[in-house]
Amino acid sequence: MSTTTAPGERRIKISGIRKIISDRMVLSHTQIPGVHVVEECDVTEVDLSRIVAITCSSIGQLSATYPYFNAHVVDSEIVCFDECNVAIAVDTPRGLMVPVIRNVGNRKVDDIQEEIRRLAALARDGKLTPADMTGATVTLTSPGKRGGVLATPLINHPQTAIIGVHRAVQRPVVRDGAVVVRTLSNVTVTFDHRVIDGATAGDYTLELCRLIESSGIR
Repeated sequence: MSTTTAPGERRIKISGIRKIISDRMVLSHTQIPGVHVVEECDVTEVDLSRIVAITCSSIGQLSATYPYFNAHVVDSEIVCFDECNVAIAVDTPRGLMVPVIRNVGNRKVDDIQEEIRRLAALARDGKLTPADMTGATVTLTSPGKRGGVLATPLINHPQTAIIGVHRAVQRPVVRDGAVVVRTLSNVTVTFDHRVIDGATAGDYTLELCRLIESSGIR
């Protein structure tokens, strides 16, 4: 709904899903001191059609070693979860939806991939239920070709981290003293600096990249 207030000007009320997104982004920006770590990930050997599922699986594998990246901050406590449930950002005509892929640490990549397809289709058709969008312990966003080579997303309150996998592009790099062309993607980890230190976040990001890279040579 919009109203005309002056020639050449319109005012559009922020409502519905956009209002919910707006409120949550303000909550995240004002309450969570989010800090970003960025690493280049060599995805030359990785099946890019499955990159989101592969990253979900990798996040799940790291959740036991790095429990604070699979946690919520509630009042003055850190709530860590045994199960890793990853919210996946899906762009739809009605706005951004975040269905949840559950228990990714104990599921095969093919199973995760099928679940992502199912939930993404429901999201685009406007058929997600509240149960499909609740219970996330961490969030993954993958803007793909539309999202640029680098972005720094906001953490979904009260979670402690959001992981981004960005557009893969060919770049010249040095391998064993020679310049070669590889396909690289920037991986970002935005973390809640109240509960996670920078050194730990750096280690986590490097390990996450290595797991994603190794998925293509298993």
